[in-house]
Amino acid sequence: MQNHHYRGVSTRTRNALWAAIIAASPILSLELTAESRAQQTDKLVATGLSYSPRQSGIPYDKVQPSDESRCTGRYETRNGSDGLMIYSPDGQLLRRFSDTNGDRNVDEWCYFKDGVEVYRDIDSDYNGVADQYRWLGTAGIRWGIDKNEDGKIDSWKAISAEEVTIEVVEAIRNQDRERFERLLLSEGELENLQLGEEKAQQLTERLQKARKNFSEWTRSQKAIGNSTKWAHFAADKPGVIPAGTEGSAQDVVAYENVVALIDNDATTQQLLVGTLIQSGTSWKMTDLPRISNDGAVQSEAGFFFPSVAVNRTGSGGTTEGGLSPAMQTLLTDLDRVDSALRDGKGDPEQLNAERTTVMMRLIQATRGTEDMGSWIRQFADSVSSAAQTGTYPDGLEKLKELEDSLANLPGGEEQQAYVAFRVISTENIVQMSSPKANIALIQDQYIQSLEKFAEKYPESPEAAEAMIQIGVNYELNRDEAEAQKWYRKIATNFSNTSTGKKAQGAIARLNLEGKTLNLRGKTLDGKDFQSSGPTIVHYWATWCDPCKNDMVELRKIQAKYAKQNLQVVGVNLDNDAKGAAAFLKDNAGKFPWPHIHEQGGFESDLAVKLGVLSLPVTILIDQKGVVVKRSAHFKDDMVEAVDKLMETGGRPIAAGRNQPPAQARGGNNKTSK
Repeated sequence: MQNHHYRGVSTRTRNALWAAIIAASPILSLELTAESRAQQTDKLVATGLSYSPRQSGIPYDKVQPSDESRCTGRYETRNGSDGLMIYSPDGQLLRRFSDTNGDRNVDEWCYFKDGVEVYRDIDSDYNGVADQYRWLGTAGIRWGIDKNEDGKIDSWKAISAEEVTIEVVEAIRNQDRERFERLLLSEGELENLQLGEEKAQQLTERLQKARKNFSEWTRSQKAIGNSTKWAHFAADKPGVIPAGTEGSAQDVVAYENVVALIDNDATTQQLLVGTLIQSGTSWKMTDLPRISNDGAVQSEAGFFFPSVAVNRTGSGGTTEGGLSPAMQTLLTDLDRVDSALRDGKGDPEQLNAERTTVMMRLIQATRGTEDMGSWIRQFADSVSSAAQTGTYPDGLEKLKELEDSLANLPGGEEQQAYVAFRVISTENIVQMSSPKANIALIQDQYIQSLEKFAEKYPESPEAAEAMIQIGVNYELNRDEAEAQKWYRKIATNFSNTSTGKKAQGAIARLNLEGKTLNLRGKTLDGKDFQSSGPTIVHYWATWCDPCKNDMVELRKIQAKYAKQNLQVVGVNLDNDAKGAAAFLKDNAGKFPWPHIHEQGGFESDLAVKLGVLSLPVTILIDQKGVVVKRSAHFKDDMVEAVDKLMETGGRPIAAGRNQPPAQARGGNNKTSK
């Protein structure tokens, strides 16, 4: 049983341990005398009581050395699993060591408190080492996954909101960055929330900032030390952000303004955790926590519900009167205007103007605090959206006024890039919507503005987004050298971000010709696909009309070379696989080739690994898997390349260098360059 703590214990040793348990069973070992069975069982009881959970801080029952000899062990079968049960002198269950798969090796180590199981180490791959850790019963619902079996949790399969606050206090106290990052919403989890574009971008920026600043912040803070203890979880009830809110595709459940109360030698302080979002069976953080150093009642705007500020008392309850009368009035006014806008009651332009005035007052009321940054971002997002949709014609000027005022606000410079980027984006959309718009001129001005922005704010998250748009623009205008220059900047400066990975993929895609591409994945009907022989790869989506036009031409070329094994495969980048499947069903027989799909659309590995940033994209592969040609549309030049390739039976047109394969597929596969 002790082997679950070590990699080096041999299978023989593990089997011997389990054989010893079986030998102690009077049911299976009748040849043993009663005395020998008792001696064997006593040894196993002593050994079992010496084991401890692989994770620390578990509230399980321990036995005084003087009482160990009075504990008893019995071999029992429960829920179809054989195991050794260890009982206290008064008959209360203390431990269970189980074999769940019948291979005579222990694969579950269970610990009890007051007769209730509170924790379990699990060996799910049956190699003798625990790789999962579950808190149970009165200890909570945490369920940790340890992929490399080193004793450290790599991810949470389940964790409650309360337990998140416990974990973050421990992460801060131990300056454990990895432990903290496990609590943050991951890129995949964020994608699965299916938020609207603006909200998703805001969360991405918060998460990047939290990851970047955690270590420095923990070293500088003084409130949480070795003697600090988590005391209480404080939050109002969670709320539901319904599908359709600001472009979201599904309901999202979240806590706002979560607080962890912490004790330092009878002194209580507040750790402001902020917004927690439910992701499957786990709750995840979205921001770097903050310390309330003055003990004052705290209130702040929520991420999803900005006009609702929750106020905490020192005992962990909530109060209604923690805000100043002026602040309460502003929040009430904002809530009233938001309700009117949401319900369509009143003139949108007038309501947006009123909302802008209230939010400017909120910014002034919170100047110099972190709450000010939240109100600035909310101002920029809401005014930008209203201006772009035409419901607030003065919105662009108000955005510019905000940008100009930031230099005079304490801490305002930290928000300048955020606001400036939205000014540029809003101005472009407003200009494009004019009936007399000179599209080419406006686009040139937009790219120039983005280039100036990227030069002024090169390290901001918005700079990565600006540069990716610049790169795409040059690529679509067939200036691939300039496009790669911008992609390389992103790949260098933002290498660990989602945008950085897309840029790396774009560089790989633009240099694909002459290299090997192995494409594989799951099709929309659940089948495995792997490219072989001459193949046309076509990236598409149901909302992309040029893609559909290309698919009509692809059907013609497929029919032309039906007897020569020319393969066509679609890579669908819709977020919703059901929508893509429905489109193909409605067009049954028109596009009869396999269509690969992976959750995430443009954020999926299928897109990111080759930096597919716009649609359509077409890639031609020869018999040996070498890329012959790549382009955007399936136009005459691509048709000519296909004809030339099929004249050779799909064999390589010209000998090329041996290249490492570039892989575009699901999972954690990498694209070689």
